[in-house]
Amino acid sequence: MNDANESPLKTSRYTPSLNAEERRLLAQSEIEASETAWGAAEVLVTQRLHRDALSRAYFALFHAARGLLFAEGYDARGPDAVIEVLGLRLAATGEMPPEAPAVLARGQRYRELCDFGVGWVVSPERVLAELEVYEEHRTGLLAMLAARGVKGASGGA
Repeated sequence: MNDANESPLKTSRYTPSLNAEERRLLAQSEIEASETAWGAAEVLVTQRLHRDALSRAYFALFHAARGLLFAEGYDARGPDAVIEVLGLRLAATGEMPPEAPAVLARGQRYRELCDFGVGWVVSPERVLAELEVYEEHRTGLLAMLAARGVKGASGGA
């Protein structure tokens, strides 16, 4: 190694690498993003914009999941990385329901269909049922964050 500051150990998304301050700030930011996206989903449902609501609800779930990973020190940023690390590091160890990564993956696919699936049709009833599942998992993720002492900038989980 030529650079004295270069570490011989490479970090990956599978190894906690964030320091305590990064963990707290990134996790708090994700909680706020989750709350904002969920609020948007609720408004969109009242306006009967169900595809848009489903897309925003996915992001609410995604941000809560990424916040938990950040709180644990994992620097998993993209959707595929979040699903993978969530499964390998939390669901596989029994720290969360084993179906949580699959719910997030399904949400990711639905989000793609909502935003880009020109001919994709989803019933309002299906959207509402999916939102219930997302909210259940999002609430669980936020509770896990709160148990770790991480709350949004406004103080609420």
